[in-house]
Amino acid sequence: MCWCLSIIELKNARRNIEITELDICRKPTYTDIIIHYTSNHPYDYNLAAIIFYINRMITTPITYQAIGQEWCKILTLAQNNGFPKHIIHKLKEKLITNKTRATQTHSPHNNTVRYGLLSRSTAPPYIRSPIHSEKLVLKIAFRPTNTIFQQLTLKPKNNNPSGICQLKCNSCNRAYVGQSGSTITVRHKEYLRYIRNNNPTSAYAMHILHNRHEFGPAEETLKLLKPCTKGTKMNCWEALYMNMHYKQGLLIPQ
Repeated sequence: MCWCLSIIELKNARRNIEITELDICRKPTYTDIIIHYTSNHPYDYNLAAIIFYINRMITTPITYQAIGQEWCKILTLAQNNGFPKHIIHKLKEKLITNKTRATQTHSPHNNTVRYGLLSRSTAPPYIRSPIHSEKLVLKIAFRPTNTIFQQLTLKPKNNNPSGICQLKCNSCNRAYVGQSGSTITVRHKEYLRYIRNNNPTSAYAMHILHNRHEFGPAEETLKLLKPCTKGTKMNCWEALYMNMHYKQGLLIPQ
């Protein structure tokens, strides 16, 4: 004979007088609907239910047959909610590895015992436990970064960044392309100073002076082609835009 007793999420099945087996129980009203993989929730929220089911499977003392059945149910649940199979298999391997590592590194002399969000320790910040003499440490398990406040808060737009800039000649419509580690308006003032001081440092200044062409204010001649910071990426973007202007015949000779 077989007697079954369902307790919360476990099912106690007694095959005979000597053998008692545990199995994972699901209510008759159970549905395999969780947060979909393509949902706009934070990624950790999408994986929370799958992680819980896998953790329950590997930590509950059930038979290998029950583990196989539960794993098939988890895969079906994940597939019905859009989760790729390789992500579920990687999660299982990671959780099993973490469990094995925690078992191997567990020491009875360790004075810190963690329970979810609470942990007993002697390190601050803490609150005094009303039952035990140890101190309870409160820690945040997860804090999302994609909040409503961040979505509604208007971030100031930098209209004067550093990056790849273009300086146009008002007479021949050719342009000088170069990079600026500082703001582009500061760089434009430097070019104007080179022109006024007859400084041959800048190719743009030499083009204006030798050909006696016209130059104008930043609103007419200055244009930001690509905002970026100083480094290898800026050098690559500069070479790309210089090549584009050269093929179009618009580049001032450097």
